[in-house]
Amino acid sequence: MNFKLKKLISLILSVIFVFSSAVCTIAQEGSTQAQNTPAITGDEAAAYINEAVAIIMTRYKFDVNKADLYKAALTEIIKNNPELLDSAFKGMFDGLDDYSFYFTKEELDSFMGAMSAEVCGIGVLVTASDSGLIISRVYDNSPAKEAGLIQGDIITHASGVYLGGLDIDLAKQNVIGEENTPVTIIYSRNGVSTEVTLIRRKVAIDAGFYQIVEDGKIGYISLNEFNANACEFVEKALKEFDSKNIKDIIFDLRGNPGGGLNEFVDVASLFIPSGPAIHLEYKNPLRFTTLYAENKDEIPKYNLAVLINNASASASEAFSAAIQDTGVGIVIGETSFGKGTMQNLLPFKIGGGIKITEAEYLSPNGRKVNKIGVTPDVKAPDKISEYERADIEPMTYSRILKQGDTGKDVLAIEERLRLVGLFNFVPDEVFDYDTYIATLNFQKSSELYPYGVMDYTTQAKLDGMLKGIEVRSDTSYKKAVEIFKEGNWQDYKKDWSVTE
Repeated sequence: MNFKLKKLISLILSVIFVFSSAVCTIAQEGSTQAQNTPAITGDEAAAYINEAVAIIMTRYKFDVNKADLYKAALTEIIKNNPELLDSAFKGMFDGLDDYSFYFTKEELDSFMGAMSAEVCGIGVLVTASDSGLIISRVYDNSPAKEAGLIQGDIITHASGVYLGGLDIDLAKQNVIGEENTPVTIIYSRNGVSTEVTLIRRKVAIDAGFYQIVEDGKIGYISLNEFNANACEFVEKALKEFDSKNIKDIIFDLRGNPGGGLNEFVDVASLFIPSGPAIHLEYKNPLRFTTLYAENKDEIPKYNLAVLINNASASASEAFSAAIQDTGVGIVIGETSFGKGTMQNLLPFKIGGGIKITEAEYLSPNGRKVNKIGVTPDVKAPDKISEYERADIEPMTYSRILKQGDTGKDVLAIEERLRLVGLFNFVPDEVFDYDTYIATLNFQKSSELYPYGVMDYTTQAKLDGMLKGIEVRSDTSYKKAVEIFKEGNWQDYKKDWSVTE
């Protein structure tokens, strides 16, 4: 409390003193008169306040509470300078966790607009980081795709604002906006920054994709986020897998930033047994809440390998932890992001509002995730390496490739089309319609003749585009396939029970 009040007073005084020419006084030992000093900086003003508080605490005869002194100063400042109310709120919430903050009226209007269907963007799925917004997915037919942005790029600036360290909701407000309006972003790729201006528009956002892989033996689901369409999408995938009697499923949550609590429970109910799915721990212990999964199957029928990385956050972490605790699958990859909290939005009558962390969530067995993350049962992080050294199928240039072709050379081009963000499926050595469309789009974007055939010129262009850049391997996916093929995935399960 004392620290936050001191920080808040410092912030407000900085504003007052930087923009005023007031004369200050400071007590000096042995002097009975105030000494006039020139206008001072905000930092100096804050130091004087702290010194004044220290003098009162050490020399004032009667008992006094330090927090009350700062509170009195704050009250007097706001009473005489009501225009500083936004600054006061900003300072107050700045001292809390990374996900609690104050919205001005303009910021709240923008945030609420982001929740509507009318807001447009550039067509990327992102995760917040200290460096900016990390792109985990570029959607088809989007401004970002047309500008050449790819997975792994980091949007460092948007609309002139540095995005590093910002809460994801605040950061995204600088990217989204009205349809057909421009937004200038700066993105970083392999340490090189590029500035580009894009025109915002509505982009069809899919829930993810699913696919039957490994000769029809394994089902694969990639879920972009836990949004309103997530459960319907996953149910559709499972229906397809059920028709093929597929029980082994790879559930890819790499780069999934989370989503809604109810959506998480709905998706979890498709896999874990009926019972606790998540616990919510509030400040008031009487509000402790448990949300339950309701699985229509008496015994869960799928074997899951959940893939996570350090960009898997929030609901995707809750899902991974629930899979571990209930024993219906294993988690593969690297330790997740570590956002295990729930926020609530509270608008103010006078305009503006706050987004505040109200609860910390626990796994079904009572494990904490916040600032810890979910530790995988099997550590198999995707490796980042130079393209020339990447663990991908080599190009052979042995033949022209077209629809209907199969083989390792098809795998090689699919892997590369995926690296440039044009092939959003698991490479499977089959030049099917999806490979044809990806090839066609690559030719269009590269100003080659667009006919969907991977001729030698197109292969060389694709290979050359990737030279000298860093790419991410698919280690965790390959590990999941290996484990399912061994037929003993249960041997990799760890004991995630919590003992008191």
